[in-house]
Amino acid sequence: MKVLIAFLCAAGTLCGQPPKVALVNIQQAIVATNDGREAEKRLDAQFGPRKTKLDAQRAEIAMLASQLKQEGLAEEDRAKIDQQMEEKAAALDEETEKADADLKEAQNEVLKQLGPKMVAAIAQYAKTHGYSVVFDISSSDVPRLYAPNATDITKEVAAAYEKPQGRK
Repeated sequence: MKVLIAFLCAAGTLCGQPPKVALVNIQQAIVATNDGREAEKRLDAQFGPRKTKLDAQRAEIAMLASQLKQEGLAEEDRAKIDQQMEEKAAALDEETEKADADLKEAQNEVLKQLGPKMVAAIAQYAKTHGYSVVFDISSSDVPRLYAPNATDITKEVAAAYEKPQGRK
C-alpha cells in the first residue's frame, strides 16, 4: 500500500497535478446492467423455491414457540414441543447454511462470467476519462480508502458496460 501511495505522490509531482482516482462498486455495477438483472432473475428462479421452503420452516418453528407460551400446557407436552423446536431449528440451520453456500457459489459463477466484461468496461471508462487509479469498493473485506478527491463511477461504468463498444 505504501508503494502505491508513493507512486501516486510521485506521479502527481511529475505531472504537476494529483492523479485522478475513482471508486467503483463492481458488484453493484454488474447488478445494474441488463446482463446482471437477467442473472439475478435466474438466481431468484433457481433459489426462490428453497427460500420459500426455509420461510415455511421458520414459520413452523414460530408456531411451536407460540404453543410453548400457552398457559396450562402439560410439562410432558411442553418437553415434546421443545424437542420438536430444537430438531426443526437444527435442520433449518443446516439447510440455511447449505442454501447460503449454494447461492454464494452461483453468484460467484455469475461474477466469473460477467466480471471480465465489467473490468474491460471499467478500464476503457477510466482510460477515456483520465483516471489513473480505480479502486473496487464492493468487498466488505477491503478497507475503505480515504480519497477525498475520488469519484464514484459505479453508475457510469454500468452504463458504459451496456454500450456495444464497451463489451468484448
